[in-house]
Amino acid sequence: MKHSIHARVLISALVILVLFMSLTGFVLDEAFRNNAEKSQQENLRTQIYALLANAELDDENNNLTLPEEITEPRLNIIDSNLHARVISANNQLVWQSKSLFNFNISVPTDITAGEFYFSKVRHDEQTYTALNFSTLWISDRQEKQYIFQIIENRNVLDAQISLFRKNLWGWLAGISFLLVIIQMFILRWGLTPLRHVANDLSQIEQGHATKLSDNYVKEITPLTNNLNQLLESSSQQLTRYRDALGNMAHSLKTPIAVLQGIVSSFKDNDKKIANEQIETINNIINYQLQRASTAGKTRLSGFTNVYSIADKIINALEKVYKDKNVEVKYAGNKDISIKIEQGDLYELLGNVIENAFKWCNKKINVSVEKINGQVRISIEDDGPGIDDKIEKRILIRGQRADENTPGHGLGLAMVKDMLLLYDGSLEFKKSNLGGAGIIITM
Repeated sequence: MKHSIHARVLISALVILVLFMSLTGFVLDEAFRNNAEKSQQENLRTQIYALLANAELDDENNNLTLPEEITEPRLNIIDSNLHARVISANNQLVWQSKSLFNFNISVPTDITAGEFYFSKVRHDEQTYTALNFSTLWISDRQEKQYIFQIIENRNVLDAQISLFRKNLWGWLAGISFLLVIIQMFILRWGLTPLRHVANDLSQIEQGHATKLSDNYVKEITPLTNNLNQLLESSSQQLTRYRDALGNMAHSLKTPIAVLQGIVSSFKDNDKKIANEQIETINNIINYQLQRASTAGKTRLSGFTNVYSIADKIINALEKVYKDKNVEVKYAGNKDISIKIEQGDLYELLGNVIENAFKWCNKKINVSVEKINGQVRISIEDDGPGIDDKIEKRILIRGQRADENTPGHGLGLAMVKDMLLLYDGSLEFKKSNLGGAGIIITM
């Protein structure tokens, strides 16, 4: 499936934006989580230092003592999220906080005095951050090792992380949406010159202009200048080609006229043969000139109104065949246009309508309609019609339906060849007026 430049750039920008925002989100999330965990660990260290400050050595029994209530309120509340205890080297309980109830905190193996040991502890489907710190108390009589333990429930930490993630991704989504809107406006503004080019080309296709305008940004000016040069060169070449063909046709008229004058002095039999050959030469020249002068279908061909061309042709033919007093009726939408060169449409309709004038008795019907995106032109007359046996023959160059009727036998052959250039078709039918009917579809 083909996409416009705007769609391609927008999709690419969206992909990059999503990747960037996702990476930013993961980095910020990881940084906040690490910072929150470090903050909790620092708080636990502070609690250990507070316990050490409150601990004293009993001189009488040489045991370590701590007050029942600690300055940290959470340690004095049963089932709070912070718990602490102190044990001896032989795992005997020395002191525990009021908040600690039915909770056994494991002790790391090979614990070294003066070192902090952090770990995660699971209890009653809850996760805790545990800190163990070993210290030596030296008295006059002996040296004793005590292990200070403190744990904090991670639900507060996890709640903070969850809230931060919710706010983070919400803000990132909002910023991403805002950036997408801004990006769309930037793309629309940035691609305005290309849309300008497309609009100018559309004007050329519809026949409203002959070249691109000069008001473009400098980045695409070389492109538009080259396109204008190409259009001008193509137009000049077609004009020179048609002029050369016209000049050639005009130059051949005199030699052929001289030949016809010489032939008039021949004997009857030779004169007939020579005249036939001269007429054949005339037919070939006329056919090839008409065929070569047909512009054919191009991407930048303009649209030509069917009714305006048909009306001019009918008006001209009514003067030529004024003795027949032909009645012509036009039916259909008069605004229908075909993507075809105006000269080609003149040639196309002129040949068919002229045949209708030539063969009709008194009436001709011309109708134009648009069906499924195709234009259908129907020309009917009340003449003798076309025999099914000669339909294919009259489409061959030089063949005529009636050899006694003046003509070169080129009209319908030209129509057929021209329709091939424009992807059109021609078919015969029985006219509603009783004569011939020709349908052109483009």
